[in-house]
Amino acid sequence: MKENYLVDVVIPLPLNRHYTYYSKSRVEIGTHLKVPFGNNNEIADAITISDSYKKDTSFPIKGILSVEKKILSKKQIQFFVWASKYYLVELPKVINSLFPKHIFDISKISKNEIKYRINNLFKCTVVVDNSKNYFSFIDNKTEKLEDKKSQILILCPNILKSYELILRLKSRAFLYNSSISDKESKEIWEKVLNNEDLVIIGVKSALFLPFKNLREIFVVDENDIAYKESDKILRFNARDSAVMLSKIHNCKINLMCNFPSIESTKNIKEKKYNLINKKESLELKVEKRININNILEKKIKEQYDGILSNDIRTKILERFKKNKKTLIFTPLSSNIKVIRKSLSFLESENVKIYELIKKNLNSKTKINNLIKSIEKFDIIIGNQSVLFNSLFKNFDLIILIEPEKIGKRSNYRSNEILFNLLYKSVNYLKYNQSSSLIILTNESQNKIFKSAIKLDYKGFIKGELIERKLFKYPPYSKIIKIELISSNYTKKSEMGNFLFENIKKDFKNLNVKDIGFDSNDDKYEIIIKITDTKPLSSIKEKIKKFLSKKIKNNGFSEILINIDIDP
Repeated sequence: MKENYLVDVVIPLPLNRHYTYYSKSRVEIGTHLKVPFGNNNEIADAITISDSYKKDTSFPIKGILSVEKKILSKKQIQFFVWASKYYLVELPKVINSLFPKHIFDISKISKNEIKYRINNLFKCTVVVDNSKNYFSFIDNKTEKLEDKKSQILILCPNILKSYELILRLKSRAFLYNSSISDKESKEIWEKVLNNEDLVIIGVKSALFLPFKNLREIFVVDENDIAYKESDKILRFNARDSAVMLSKIHNCKINLMCNFPSIESTKNIKEKKYNLINKKESLELKVEKRININNILEKKIKEQYDGILSNDIRTKILERFKKNKKTLIFTPLSSNIKVIRKSLSFLESENVKIYELIKKNLNSKTKINNLIKSIEKFDIIIGNQSVLFNSLFKNFDLIILIEPEKIGKRSNYRSNEILFNLLYKSVNYLKYNQSSSLIILTNESQNKIFKSAIKLDYKGFIKGELIERKLFKYPPYSKIIKIELISSNYTKKSEMGNFLFENIKKDFKNLNVKDIGFDSNDDKYEIIIKITDTKPLSSIKEKIKKFLSKKIKNNGFSEILINIDIDP
């Protein structure tokens, strides 16, 4: 057989493997090809994931039909390979789940030379700023970079935050999230791949654009729970992935926050991350504007209608009559309609209520209409994206309903997540002197509540670090969470018990905990803690092979198993 160049490719189908084809000339990594596929040799799209190479083969290999154009960058493929190994998902699945299919239709990419080179610049900086206008740090940095050849990525924890930022940022920027059209997404992809100078403001998915040389990355609210992807095949943490992306591009990264996450705090202490502290010292007293209501006591003493007590409903009505606005937060999306129902008596008073739910944020038009009409609403009900956004600056009463439910029982970050929410809510009062905060909770004596109300970050973080070290929580150990998902409750329970017992038996050196069903009975969860010094990747691979074998041999084909990695 005549020697040809070989290249490995991914076919954009739900497949777990890559394929090898031959070419008579070298083909660049990240190139769109047309190849014969399947027994009938149907023409299929493919993307190269390797450089061309030569190798003797003892079996026939099909040839490439045509070379189209380059649509992924080499550093982007490098990032995909890291994500695949780190989060234990096959590379074809990673690529097929992350890139939009319309990129096959992009116009011809110009052969631009790289406009700038960055050498030995990587440095992770944690920027702590609890001020009302913490975007000024990003503004100052991007203005200084405008006269340089730059691609800048600004990550936001949710779509609404990205709209807030684009309205306030002085530099021209492009939005990249699920609310933009396919046409806009395609145009941004082309600009990035052509190495044009631009600022991208996006959510988690923006990490996987085909950047060639990033100048700088900003992660807004780096400690936000929304950066952990939980719905897709690749269960990645966008903050951690952004740090790796900055290493691949050898560029600077700034982790913006009101207080550093536990992981960032540890890295600061170990001098891996630099710290810029821009916290303002305001002596304003806010305790008198905070009202913590114990739900159980309220239910004994007062009547409840749905989820809100009568006195809170009355207070909202009184505020409306004074032309004042209210934000209501619930950690559970399912409660938004329940809260709305509790406020239905206000409709006769012509109170305008808006439900900030996912379907109202799924298009640019809907979001822009919301931004234009915000002042028309008297009450807005929602979850994470409803808080700490200057779009809602005239809403001066914040009501948090059972915020403690924001952390699931198996989430080792639950204390940090709750503290973050409470801290931000209390801090908001310092910069809005007419604002007040009501917290409805079943845990009014919780020590996290007390720390947050005093804005005692140092005390909270010190206790968390001691506790994490004592109980070997991350970042002192590594966690693998196995989630079993099936519509069949009995089979799910049987499989969960079966796997737990067999993992304990086969992996005696690992700390295995049977969590059982989550609060909604949707998932059966098993937690594996790893405290030894062996590489995480080898342990993950062994567990993956073990699970595949057990599932195949025991007929549980309808059970879906997710392996969620939290290092």
